[in-house]
Amino acid sequence: MKRIFKVSKNEINLPIIVIVISIIIGIYHIFSYMIPFTSHAFVVTNVTPIAADVSGFITDIHVRNGSAVKKDDPLFEVYREPYRLAYESAKAKYEEAIERFKVIERQTQKTRTLFEAAKYSYDKAKFEYQLKNAPSVREALSKLEVKKLDYDLHTIQNKMDSLLKQIAVEDQQLVQQKKLIAAFKAEERNAKVNLNLTLVRAPADGVVDNLYIGPGTPVEIHKPLFSFIDTSTWWIQANLYETDLRHVRPGDKVYIMLRMYYFNKIFHGEIVNTIWAADRQTTDPRTQVQKISSDNQWLLEPQRFPIQIKILDPDPKYPLHPGASAYVYIKTR
Repeated sequence: MKRIFKVSKNEINLPIIVIVISIIIGIYHIFSYMIPFTSHAFVVTNVTPIAADVSGFITDIHVRNGSAVKKDDPLFEVYREPYRLAYESAKAKYEEAIERFKVIERQTQKTRTLFEAAKYSYDKAKFEYQLKNAPSVREALSKLEVKKLDYDLHTIQNKMDSLLKQIAVEDQQLVQQKKLIAAFKAEERNAKVNLNLTLVRAPADGVVDNLYIGPGTPVEIHKPLFSFIDTSTWWIQANLYETDLRHVRPGDKVYIMLRMYYFNKIFHGEIVNTIWAADRQTTDPRTQVQKISSDNQWLLEPQRFPIQIKILDPDPKYPLHPGASAYVYIKTR
């Protein structure tokens, strides 16, 4: 044993060490190209911060931490009385505007009827004036009577002009009232939306997480109160070296093993895109000039890229957890 050790020790020198290391590196790179595998992967899904679109305080909570819910299930409720009153007020204004429109419309009809009556009276007075102002009849009538007919004719004509202007005003009032109705209708709809938003609902199928609030908790608009984990779709983010991605394409099948389950459950997935990106540019904030690293590295480590993998067969018996570590092997074509 000592003799073997001595021989090995005598035969080992720097060139042999360099050759052995080079062979190891070469084998490593060959397997990197041939076997796209990584342990640098984890479970991801859509995590939504839950916030209310109205302000106030919480009156009822319908879920608890860890509750599994379906899309549109109620989560919690904000004090709704002010929003109910605002909706009723907006609704009353809208209905009042409609009734006001009907009043103006009927007034316009009345004015048009008066105009038609005035027009009839004008035609009658004009006929009578022309008849009595004829040379054959004028001799038998007094000038006062003829003059009175002339005044009556002008009076009726002025009344007709006034009624025409009144009709124009009322038509414009109808146009204005239509716009008010549209504005009040929008106000009513907005108030109804706000009233409905006092009941916050689940955005998708998922699980409530980090819920540590109770009735009476103040609520600000769009300020997150807890998180919601979407369980309808699950993904794996695998950060693979660029040397592993030569043959990787969308649709490639993937075998996934979570560290918490190991061989108890093998999940299956597929590559969903080829848009791999990693930021390597850094810019000086003062000069806006790029910074280039001047470190002298003998062996530059390959760049990692985030690969998105969709899990095809989630299993309720083996629940998935965002952030859970995973091993990933991609079966390339």
